[in-house]
Amino acid sequence: MTTDDGVAVLAQARAALDSGDLSSARTLGERATELLAAECGAEHPDTANAQLLIASVHEQSGNFTEARRAATAALSTLDRYATNPLRAVAVLRVRAEIAVANLDRISGDLHAAHARMTRTLESLEPGDPLSAGVHNVLGIVGKFTGQFDEAEAHYHRALELHEPNSLGMAAILHNLGGLEHERGRPEAGIRWAERGLEIRRNVRPPDHPDIAADLGALGSLYLSAGRLDDAESAFRQAIEIFTAEYEIAVARGNLAHLQARQGRIDQAEENYRAALAGKQKALGDDHPDVAVTFHNLGVLLFDSGRQAEGHELVNRAHDLLIARFPADHPRVVAVARTLATL
Repeated sequence: MTTDDGVAVLAQARAALDSGDLSSARTLGERATELLAAECGAEHPDTANAQLLIASVHEQSGNFTEARRAATAALSTLDRYATNPLRAVAVLRVRAEIAVANLDRISGDLHAAHARMTRTLESLEPGDPLSAGVHNVLGIVGKFTGQFDEAEAHYHRALELHEPNSLGMAAILHNLGGLEHERGRPEAGIRWAERGLEIRRNVRPPDHPDIAADLGALGSLYLSAGRLDDAESAFRQAIEIFTAEYEIAVARGNLAHLQARQGRIDQAEENYRAALAGKQKALGDDHPDVAVTFHNLGVLLFDSGRQAEGHELVNRAHDLLIARFPADHPRVVAVARTLATL
């Protein structure tokens, strides 16, 4: 075998990932890692590159523990090349830092994600295109910590650094839509999200997980804007495309919210409970996303006459959120407001 064999297999794995074929991407990525480790060494940047691809596959599949293992291994390897002047190595190191920080964010450790991305941004020259991805993660962290103006500034800086109509730009537009949703400004969010979906549809196949993610986010915005038919269509398309259990859980939770609003109580409860099980399996019992579903299911049960069970779930949501966020965080405030009305 030659090094080029591993590189070629890694390119095939990248193509499979880009097409949304996560199973093939994982198989090819693992094979590429074996070949590159044999030819270049287990602690070579090319091997780390393959590990980063595997981390992406696991993350998109909802296997967050495996994703962290692969991303951390890649970063550990690349830290040995911190003084290497090659641009390709610098690119890989920043990608690895972003991957680990994003997994910190998914696990609910927003402080660690913010600290890692701040250090990474400080290590880059102002205006370095590599900082676009760093600004994106800082924007996501800002959204979840309620620092909306800071998040918006990071997202717009990321937009400035991305090529127009690129997949990177589509991701930022998606996130700007999510920020406006969190702010309670769905119409503004719809404009961002629809632009991002249009770009991705020009590049990705129609059954790609990124398309499903855009549809799910757009469905939430449509729901907040009162466009219920558009919302249900978007949610159902997303559920049909997704294969990762966590992503399906999020989409089913959103569909349940729509059904509850329409008075379809039995369907809403079924989907909320499925969403709760999926999130708990992927994230653990004490994650903020789990708290959101506890809250929504609790409100549904309370309003349908099961007051004791509903009140218990909303209390549990409040306890989980107050353990992670300050009392003035928007999500804590929202759940506390619900408790006050029950």
